[in-house]
Amino acid sequence: MFLAQESPPAGGAQFGQIVIAGLMFTAVFLPLAVFVLRERAGKRTVFGRVADWMGDFSGLPRWAALPMFVAFLSGMSALIGVYWDVPIHMEFGRDEGPLANPSHYPIYFGLMGIFASGVFSATLATKNLPKRTFKIGPHWRAPMGSIQMMATGLVGIAGFPLDDVWHRLFGQDVTEWGPTHVLMIGGGVCVVLGLQLLLGEARQVGATGPVVRLLGPVLAGAWMMGASAFLMEFDLGVPQFPMLSQVVLVGLIGAWTLTYGRLSWGPGGALIVVAVFLATRASFTVIPLFADLHVASLLPYVAEAVIIEVVALAMRNRRGYSFAAVAGLLVGTAGMLAEAAFTHWLMPNPWPTAHLPLFILFGTGAALAGAFIGVWQFQRVEETATLEPAAGPRHRIGLVGALGAVALMSAVAVPQDPEAGFTADVRLSEAAAGLPISNPHGGGTPRWVDATVTISRPDLAGDAVWLNGFAWQGGDFFTAPLEKIGDGVYRTAQPLPVFGQWKTGIRVHVPNRMMGLAPIYAPADPAANAPAIDAASGSRPFMSEIEFLQRERKSETPAVLWTIAYVTVGIIFAGMWALFAWLYAAAATARRREVSVGG
Repeated sequence: MFLAQESPPAGGAQFGQIVIAGLMFTAVFLPLAVFVLRERAGKRTVFGRVADWMGDFSGLPRWAALPMFVAFLSGMSALIGVYWDVPIHMEFGRDEGPLANPSHYPIYFGLMGIFASGVFSATLATKNLPKRTFKIGPHWRAPMGSIQMMATGLVGIAGFPLDDVWHRLFGQDVTEWGPTHVLMIGGGVCVVLGLQLLLGEARQVGATGPVVRLLGPVLAGAWMMGASAFLMEFDLGVPQFPMLSQVVLVGLIGAWTLTYGRLSWGPGGALIVVAVFLATRASFTVIPLFADLHVASLLPYVAEAVIIEVVALAMRNRRGYSFAAVAGLLVGTAGMLAEAAFTHWLMPNPWPTAHLPLFILFGTGAALAGAFIGVWQFQRVEETATLEPAAGPRHRIGLVGALGAVALMSAVAVPQDPEAGFTADVRLSEAAAGLPISNPHGGGTPRWVDATVTISRPDLAGDAVWLNGFAWQGGDFFTAPLEKIGDGVYRTAQPLPVFGQWKTGIRVHVPNRMMGLAPIYAPADPAANAPAIDAASGSRPFMSEIEFLQRERKSETPAVLWTIAYVTVGIIFAGMWALFAWLYAAAATARRREVSVGG
């Protein structure tokens, strides 16, 4: 009975918490609805007056000035919450309920604010509009960027109720890359893509000045900041996906954002992007530091920024796909080598030197894809702003970059289960002393052990990307590489906790995608129907990591429901990206559309 009381719910939220969340939603969107009705009726509103003042100050039209400010504050709120939320789950496990976790509040209000920023933009767009707009109603047209902002914000907000449905069907999911979590994070951060298009549309109608010009690389830095949130589990040391996923994301994000930033500003643009990224990431550390939680590290992208600046100067500031090709190749080679060096200084799981050729191969492919996408996006924004078509191929190479990014992530993101018969013979001995615990949680009589581990396949262990002793969710998080003492024989470098709510095991990641865990200890979890794993010496089979790290998942859910759920989430996410491509392409055709209509 004690265990049942201590075990948090493993399904969806209680009805009372759903009601409270609904009231919070109403408290935000009821005033927003009143604003929309009054503003579209031609009546003066407080938000309208503020938008006019901000437009005069910044040089932006009213439908861009206020929405950009609201989107910035909302995005910062959501990301502060995310960088607070993931360490909480690392150290404490699943929530008692969605409203019992304080980090969920800035995420929730941030996502609502992101959607509201798109609504603000579309509502304030009553005059001085770009030539190509999106028809919302008979007498209501909005800039394309406004639609992108609303759409991504809606995807982010939809992630919250869908997350509760997911918990009810499939159990809790404490991984950052859980499908509905990807919707929330992806929907939230992709608002920057709408802001970048909105800036191009604002320039088309005459927006000028230092603020307008600086927003080009600043928004690229915001996109780097947001997209890099998907690297957080690698930054914290509890990745649940293969390391090649990290390599591909670093190459893709770095080349995309830095290429765009350099093209939009000129000399120094890539350095401004990195400066924005580093400054905002520093702000995300404040709450975890004060709460004595783990703080996410980062890879700085500094080498890639310097490479792109040098390439741009050497190629005499060319802006086309030839620049993207050279920049992508050098970012994928020299840039990845530099980041590999940084991982040994900054990352909990550094990139093994033995696997650098593979990492450079995938990193180069990702960097080329990112650079092609960055040039495609920049050209569409410039076409929107200037109403002049870009030279060279307009969409083909950008499409190659996009499809290449999808293919690379599809190839590396899904972990592979360990092969049958892959085991670890674990011999435990009582440790002389334990480690300090930041936030003791879960009770139990303290017990710490050292482990000597004999791997049944020494060849796999010797070639591992990582082979670590691992413990989490007992009030802290510990991970450290095992020390080799013989052929296939290792020992833990630090004692492991085997009491209370700790979940402890031996993690191994074998190239390219196999990820396994030999469990050492876990408590009984009645709410999740998960039995206890006693800490005792003996042979332990390596199991799929997800089976252990996500013990709350329901094993009895029919496979057809899993398939339907993943397809549904995939369609929503893919639809968001397809809309991004269409809105950019449509906004960029304003001049040709005008000529055609006039002809």
